[in-house]
Amino acid sequence: MQLVKTNATKFLKFMAIIFLGGLTFVSCKKDHVDQPAALSVEGVYSGKYGFGNDVPTEDQKYNIKAGGVFQEIGTNSGTVVGQGTWQMNGNTLTATYSIVWSPFSTYSISATFDPATGKLTGTWGNDNNSSDGGKIDMSKQQ
Repeated sequence: MQLVKTNATKFLKFMAIIFLGGLTFVSCKKDHVDQPAALSVEGVYSGKYGFGNDVPTEDQKYNIKAGGVFQEIGTNSGTVVGQGTWQMNGNTLTATYSIVWSPFSTYSISATFDPATGKLTGTWGNDNNSSDGGKIDMSKQQ
């Protein structure tokens, strides 16, 4: 009888260890937290541009399209007023575009893209100098 009691005690201890071990794994499970998806640079942006080192205050709108097509969009008309090309190097967007009607001025942009917020901040300029005009502060439209 003593042998049966000893074996039963050992069995119960073994089962208690298995049960507690299982609870440990269940209670320590890490919850998966979904991170917000990073935004791609392609899309329509609204924001402001300024002159020199002034805070940007003038309305502006861009359409950054797949395939390297960059457009300036009229803020009131919604029509394309300038068109050119863009490229990304890391998180830096550079673009060069020309106004579609006379005097056909050419502008360049260099901006940092924040994929978490969809913001473009940087500078614009004339011809191939992306910094002699002023600052830009643009937000991607959702």
